[in-house]
Amino acid sequence: MSGTRQATGPPRPDRTTTPPATAAPNRPTRPVTAVAYPHSRFAPVAGVEVHHEVHGPIDAPAVLLSHHFYGSTRTWRHVTADLADDHRAVAFDRPGFGLTERPARTGRRTAEVSPYRRTTAARIGWGLLDHLDVDRAVLIGSSAGGTNVLEMYRRQPDRVRALVLLSPAITGDVGPPGPLRRPLRSAPARAAGAGLVRRLARDVDVERISRSWFDPQRATPEDAEPYQRMLRVDGWDQGLWDAITAERPPDLRDVVRSVDVPTLVVTGDHDRVVAPHLSRATAEAIPDARFVVIEDCGHTPQEERPAALLAVVRDFLDELPT
Repeated sequence: MSGTRQATGPPRPDRTTTPPATAAPNRPTRPVTAVAYPHSRFAPVAGVEVHHEVHGPIDAPAVLLSHHFYGSTRTWRHVTADLADDHRAVAFDRPGFGLTERPARTGRRTAEVSPYRRTTAARIGWGLLDHLDVDRAVLIGSSAGGTNVLEMYRRQPDRVRALVLLSPAITGDVGPPGPLRRPLRSAPARAAGAGLVRRLARDVDVERISRSWFDPQRATPEDAEPYQRMLRVDGWDQGLWDAITAERPPDLRDVVRSVDVPTLVVTGDHDRVVAPHLSRATAEAIPDARFVVIEDCGHTPQEERPAALLAVVRDFLDELPT
């Protein structure tokens, strides 16, 4: 595939031996390709080097996975490993997260071309699928990733076979109130904001990343590793602040009401980030959407209860028209 670079490296360690990457915020950072995984790929899309992974047969039905806030390609690893048996599973890092490049803000970039806006992330999702010669796909999004795939549906609904929304963030996201976001994009505020996220990053460990889980005791160092690795990427602190303050919180109720493809909405019964009744309301707003609650689960079933999530998703995918 022209323009795609596959990272090389040692064999991937198994679950019991994966060492956690250091979370020290003052450790020198490196280019994204220098901290990539063995299966990492990078492709230039919309002016950004986009980190992604592709698993499964090239001619199989495509599934695109979009992560939650502060998540990444690797937080889908249990899901992609299973789906790759009979699907072409594509997971990617949106700008500001994972190992996707954090471009420096130069000059007066217009709102439309800012890599950290939702419209740009949607263009990147479609641009990556174009790069991989994928015409139509099932779009799977978790929390803010649900926002992303709904924005993708808004732009090109005819290319979407179906939607899977895991506790989608329909009318809000992480960050300051909407009216504050524009002043927080000023140069002094951006410098201060980058310092703030560096201080918060000191606590990115197993306990921190599992706070949104139903049972934090299930989390392992391997679960924390993707969150820690992104702290080693050049510009991660400024990129995260820019992602938080790029625009006003979303309101996708109009998109939800327009959805006209098979849709599955999933929530954990102990989701404290997007309450289950909000996900139920989203499902009820979509004609014929299926709503499933996973028991003993928090906000990210793909991490905490991947087997239970896969059982639900596979039943849904198996019923889609070919």
